[in-house]
Amino acid sequence: MTKLNVTHFLGINKIRKRMHEEGINNPSVEFKKFTRDFIEQLSKMPMEEKMSCKNGSFFDSKGNIIAKLPSK
Repeated sequence: MTKLNVTHFLGINKIRKRMHEEGINNPSVEFKKFTRDFIEQLSKMPMEEKMSCKNGSFFDSKGNIIAKLPSK
């Protein structure tokens, strides 16, 4: 299994953003904004830092919340 680190989540969300831009999927405006903001935030973090996700929230290796999925 792939390590759940910044590189992992950044890669997934870059693909997701590209799919939004190419019209492959069309999520809500809130989710598109979340994806852009999440990519920006992850890009500033150490790529090997471990992350976790639980109940729609993403946490860094120290347990600090990084982002929360929009409810819509």
